[in-house]
Amino acid sequence: MPYKLRFSPSASALLEELKNGDPNQKAKHKKIVRALGRLERDPRHRGLHSHQYESFPVDRDVKVWDSYVENNTPSAWRIFWHYGPDQDGQPAITVLAIGPHP
Repeated sequence: MPYKLRFSPSASALLEELKNGDPNQKAKHKKIVRALGRLERDPRHRGLHSHQYESFPVDRDVKVWDSYVENNTPSAWRIFWHYGPDQDGQPAITVLAIGPHP
């Protein structure tokens, strides 16, 4: 069963900004959408290289994950996310942030 993706306000705003931006921003948006599709279907997809992220500034009890949008690129972009909250029996993923790897 695919996951339901939920977005923080900042992640949602960034996607909208890139979608309506210049050609370079639109190209980045396309890469992000492709990665989000993989994340939605299978967070362990080998192309995402998902792994637990150790220093995301949120509640320490929340396990935050990091998945690749790009690789082998200067300032490669990542998606930062956590599992949940599930609703009506459907598993969910909350996208916290999208941006260059710190």
